[in-house]
Amino acid sequence: MSPDDARRREQIRQRMLMQALRTGQPGALTGWTRAPARADLARGLTVYAANAAVNAERALAARYPTVQAMLGDETFAPMARAFWRHSPPARGDLAQWGDDLPAFLADAAQLAELPYLADAARLDDAVARGEGAADVAPDLSTLMRLGDTDPERLVLRPAPGLALVESAHPVVTVWRAHHDPQQTALADPFAEARLALAEQRAETALVWRQGWVVRVAAVDVPTTDFLRRTLLQGQALAGALEVPDFDFAHWLAPAVADGLLVRIDVTL
Repeated sequence: MSPDDARRREQIRQRMLMQALRTGQPGALTGWTRAPARADLARGLTVYAANAAVNAERALAARYPTVQAMLGDETFAPMARAFWRHSPPARGDLAQWGDDLPAFLADAAQLAELPYLADAARLDDAVARGEGAADVAPDLSTLMRLGDTDPERLVLRPAPGLALVESAHPVVTVWRAHHDPQQTALADPFAEARLALAEQRAETALVWRQGWVVRVAAVDVPTTDFLRRTLLQGQALAGALEVPDFDFAHWLAPAVADGLLVRIDVTL
């Protein structure tokens, strides 16, 4: 059997296994199982499914710690199992699984009393992606182009992993209540989050990695608009400088110090 044939065979076997796990029906696996083991196939499938569900719960908790903390173990565990059945892993590395959880939470009628939960999941996901982002050495010499090049030809390049999470809910305040050491050390670390939720405060989270640490900060509407245009959509600097109430000169030095951008490119 060639390597390509073996790979295709394994892919088929994995798909059949996932189908059997979703349906609880082991019939499709009979032809892929040695005769002595066929009698115990249903029991083995049940054990495998239980172990897989536990591993899935742990993987989701690692990727979405704020969601896990807000739901608590008794609610998070069955939710993780329901999500595993709804959107099972497509590959063996569970650390790469769970992209669809924010949408799953948004659609879950039983979680409607937590309307901010899906956005909290989006923020958790952005933090996880930031932690796994590639290391890129900044080229700060390119900042000199700001003094001698038309802004129409300048494009700011973000550090890998930089993301914006725009929400109608106070996602940054909620996240800090669970993860910011200064906040968690307070006698009541959730007081500010409760107030922000009661006020129905909208927040946009800026997520980026500074060295080995992922940072989360709330940014205002003008800064959000600027960052979306320049660092995320790759628009030329000239257009982004027209964002109302945004002071580029005031923003630049802290942004460079914090590692938000790695270089400035000159386009033709």
